[in-house]
Amino acid sequence: MERATILLCLFGFFKELRPSEPFLTPYLKGPDKNLTEEQVTNEVLPVWTYTYFPTLLVVFLLTDYLRYKPVIVFEGLTLILTWVILVWGQGVALMQVMQVTYGLSTAAEIGYFSYIYSVVPRDRYRKVTGYNRSVVLVGRFAASVIAQALISTKLVGYFALNCFSLGSVSVAFIIGFTLPTAKRSLFFHKDVANPEQLLNTDNDAEKGSLQDSRPCEDQDDDDVIEGRGGALDSTPGSRRESITVTPDKPGSEDTFLCIRDDSTASTDNKGTVQDCQPKAPTTALRTRPQREGQFVWLTTLWQLGQSLTDAYRSEALLAWSVWWAFAKCGNSQVGNYVQNLWDMISPSSQHNVYNGAVEAATMLAGALVSLLMGHVKLNWSVIGDTVLGVVSLGMAALLFVMATTNNIWVCYVCYVVYRTSYQALITIATFEVAKNLDKSLYALLFGMNTFVALALQTLLTAVVVDRRVLATPVQAQYTVYGGYFSAIAAAYLLKSVVTCAHRGWRETWRSACVNTTDEDEISEGT
Repeated sequence: MERATILLCLFGFFKELRPSEPFLTPYLKGPDKNLTEEQVTNEVLPVWTYTYFPTLLVVFLLTDYLRYKPVIVFEGLTLILTWVILVWGQGVALMQVMQVTYGLSTAAEIGYFSYIYSVVPRDRYRKVTGYNRSVVLVGRFAASVIAQALISTKLVGYFALNCFSLGSVSVAFIIGFTLPTAKRSLFFHKDVANPEQLLNTDNDAEKGSLQDSRPCEDQDDDDVIEGRGGALDSTPGSRRESITVTPDKPGSEDTFLCIRDDSTASTDNKGTVQDCQPKAPTTALRTRPQREGQFVWLTTLWQLGQSLTDAYRSEALLAWSVWWAFAKCGNSQVGNYVQNLWDMISPSSQHNVYNGAVEAATMLAGALVSLLMGHVKLNWSVIGDTVLGVVSLGMAALLFVMATTNNIWVCYVCYVVYRTSYQALITIATFEVAKNLDKSLYALLFGMNTFVALALQTLLTAVVVDRRVLATPVQAQYTVYGGYFSAIAAAYLLKSVVTCAHRGWRETWRSACVNTTDEDEISEGT
């Protein structure tokens, strides 16, 4: 499937090669569109959030049901419509329609990130995920650099950048049609020879058997990347990421689950599992064989709901997921309105702007810190709350500075540091959320976390930004966002103090670092 990988990477590169994006606000407020600051901030930009939120869940299910390719083509089409309106449309109403089409394209991105797992073997997931993520970053970085170079040298104006973006997304749209059609998907079109093998059936409970003798620690820590929606490998002998032990007593509903939580699950000579505690049912994706006449949609939705309920019963996973959702909400708001803030501090009509250079530096720093976080050996289950609290507090301070400064370079630097800090934490949070999950649940749980983040973002936008409610000026908005992250920091610092007091401060300090030698010995022993 080399052809599918290459074509998808080309699609990802060209759809992100949009040099007009770092200069959207100057373009809308400039002579080409002639919108006011209030119109851009309080009337046009909020429409993207209002569109993205309600369509995400629908697109998520349709992506799987339609087997990805139609949604990828739809993303390309909505991007074309977005830039057609940006190039030729005039007035607030059409710019709001532009934000609707852009919101639809953002929701449809899930097709791009999920498609590849349905057309390549499972043993190549890590490699192709790296390709897909890399070309997206390369495309965005190249777009920012090209835009800044063209604007700084005054070779072209903002209108020409939008024409460039229209051409690039049109190429992506054409490439989307050439992608091979997927034959299977994660939920609605499973490639399963015997669906019964996907279930922990009552017969298994009566046998009181160990469903999988492979310990949870066999999961490769490096095999976790945000948003990975790998197709469920349900064939006989497929790898499971959790150990489910059913009791010897027939008919008992108690289930004991061993999931990785920085402790080792092992089996003794009698085949029983040590250090297991009564927990929620397995975090693997629940599935049922489709009986004749059964309504597939309702059955699949029930399975998804039960799987999510099981997953969120893990306290550690829930804590990381809550931070992930709240922080993603705040970060999206900061990113959506930062160009307006920069234009308020240093109007593009009077000064040179360096939005493209700043966005390029942000992406480069974010990529580097993400790589660095993958090599930091700390026991995040012990000190995670402390790190989340302290860094979130630092992010809040940076936002307060951005809200009050009149120096554009101070604002630029604070933004780069803020986004880099967020990228470091979201990398850790993504790994900690994913490492306790069956791989088939990655897309489902990250999709739900994103949905929660969008719900919060929609509420925040409606109250703080929308012209029909508070219509907060952009600089005051960043004071609100600083307070928002301060509240997140306070919650996690309080949780950290309570946890450390219960565990013992000295014991917490001793447990903060991971003994990599011991971990290697455990892995070899299993």
